[in-house]
Amino acid sequence: MPYVGVSTTLSLKQEQKDAVARELGQVIPLIPGKTEAVLMVDVADNHTMYFNGKKMERCAFVDVRCYKSAPFEQNKAFTEAVYKLLKNAAGLEAEEVYVSISELPVWGAKGSLK
Repeated sequence: MPYVGVSTTLSLKQEQKDAVARELGQVIPLIPGKTEAVLMVDVADNHTMYFNGKKMERCAFVDVRCYKSAPFEQNKAFTEAVYKLLKNAAGLEAEEVYVSISELPVWGAKGSLK
């Protein structure tokens, strides 16, 4: 189960949140073995975020967590797709978005650890 958390300073309409979740479901297969069927998305808006000691008016942080690793090129393609979808759904420019991908060797799901 991949997890994608999107935190942003923006106030998003429900339609924008739905678009982010829907579009993440469409691009998650860029990471091998990941599908929308097992994707968890958390869209959190109206966050107070600081960068370089300054309060950001327009900013987003995307936290991607996946079980096991994927090749660099596939993660890069997914990351670039995330930048595009946040531009389309929320109007965020690439300079306003930061993405982190954590690839974990273990993952808990369905009552156990794998």
